[in-house]
This record gives sequence, structure tokens and C-alpha cells, in this order.
Amino acid sequence: MVKAERRRWAIATCVALVVAAIGDAGPEIIESRSLVAGYDGPGPLIYLGVAAMVAAFRWRFTPLLAVVTGVLFLFGGFSDASFVGRLGTPTEPVQFYAGWLQMAGFAAAVAFGIAAVWVHGSVPARTADADRRQDTETEGPRR
Repeated sequence: MVKAERRRWAIATCVALVVAAIGDAGPEIIESRSLVAGYDGPGPLIYLGVAAMVAAFRWRFTPLLAVVTGVLFLFGGFSDASFVGRLGTPTEPVQFYAGWLQMAGFAAAVAFGIAAVWVHGSVPARTADADRRQDTETEGPRR
């Protein structure tokens, strides 16, 4: 059950990185009307590569790669004055919404990646063991 829950959080992390890639590459693709001509840098490819690694490798701490990527790109985005200005003033609606979509994707990737690593398994209830000492007053006589 714990592995399935971790896997769900890891998949949500991958989806969040894909959303960030769409937010990053979307405006250029819409403007140029071509998937190839709208390429402006390696950012979306990095996000998709990290999402592929999180999906492919089932090691428990692999989602932390998405967390690190999300934190670095959030920090980089919010430290760029032109990007922050684009987020604050919706003069170009496509750029404005795509920027917020990208930042929301990174924030979700960070949160989902931490959740994928943080999931704890429930402790199973202890059952009576034949080798264990039994209290006859509370558990009854041994058979």
C-alpha cells in the first residue's frame, strides 16, 4: 500500500513537471505555430528529462531530483526581474498565464516530490504469536 501511494505521488510529480514544461514552451510554440521553431532554450527539455527519470527509476529518493529541479527553477524565475514583471502585469495574456502555469508546475513538483518521499507506512497491528508469552487473564488459556 505504501509503495502504491508513493508511486501516485511520484506520478503527480511527473505531471507537475510536464505542466511546467508546457508553461515554459507554450508561448513560443503558440507564437511561432511550430513545435520546433518555438524552441528558446533547454528548460522544457530538462523538466521533461527529470520527469522521465522520476517515472523510470523506482528508487524511493528519485522524486527529490524533481524537488531540487523545482526549487532551482523557482528561485531562478523569481530572481529574474523581467520574468517577475511578466508575472505581475498581464499585458500579454499568453505570457502572463504561461508564466504562472510554469511557476505553479514547479511549486506542485516540489510539494508532490516531498510527499512522494515522505509517505510513511502504517504500522501493522501486532498479532498473537505462539512463541510469545501469553497473559491468561486477558487473552484466555493457550490451546
